[in-house]
Amino acid sequence: MGKKKESLRRFLGARHVVGLRIDEAVTAAAAEAQRGNRATLGYLAARNESPDAIGAHHLSAIQAIAAADLDSSISIKVDKLEYDRDVLFPVIEAAMNVGVRVHFDAQAYESADPTFTLFEEALDLGADVSATLPSRWQRSVEDAERLIELGVPVRVVKGQAEDPTNPKIDPRRSFVDLVEQLAGRVAAVGIATHDRRVAEPAFDLLQAAGTPCSLEQLAALPRLDAVFTTRGIPVTVYVAYGESGLPYALNQVFKRPAILGWVIRDLVVRRQPQGAIR
Repeated sequence: MGKKKESLRRFLGARHVVGLRIDEAVTAAAAEAQRGNRATLGYLAARNESPDAIGAHHLSAIQAIAAADLDSSISIKVDKLEYDRDVLFPVIEAAMNVGVRVHFDAQAYESADPTFTLFEEALDLGADVSATLPSRWQRSVEDAERLIELGVPVRVVKGQAEDPTNPKIDPRRSFVDLVEQLAGRVAAVGIATHDRRVAEPAFDLLQAAGTPCSLEQLAALPRLDAVFTTRGIPVTVYVAYGESGLPYALNQVFKRPAILGWVIRDLVVRRQPQGAIR
């Protein structure tokens, strides 16, 4: 990444984290709890940060959630841990000890298989875990069956990384198709999108099937809470902290025009005070 693009990413990304420290993330999660929302705390690692250092941040998050008595989870990307079991499983054991869910998030396409391997190992230990299914990946159809068999909660996203085997997948259509595949067959589904055209048919399917479901939102993007809480759908908010990061890919602006609007908004809207989530 060039220096100018990296500088732009950091500038825009500053609005999408609540701060650098776990206490700032906990403050934001507590504010969401007061609104009746759950939170997932996601640490965004600095470039070239070591797996050991990232693992230590996850351990601190678990301890902080327990100390604050929050009904919150943590999100991890095991590729950032370089799939190191000696780093991951102390995090899993710490989460088990205090009853914190660990969400295994999707990252690059090539990380899916090793992520699933570690996910199943954590599940075998008795950990409370959940997983992400990106609708941009053709393999998610088979992965959905795998997660149904495992009986775990699933988070459905469009995702950013394209499927190298089928880059022309329509992520909207495949998102709803994935939800239809899961409806009535899985423990719970989190609908992680800010696209109302996708969320509405997804929740129609899940509620008709009697499947527990929730709306999952990134804290800094325009949120759909008001649309779906009237239907009795709970909200979980992803609270990012650490290195500034973007919830969208700059190189996808022309494929996803809504991103241009988010970029413009991030350029003209000042960052909210730390811990303030709207």
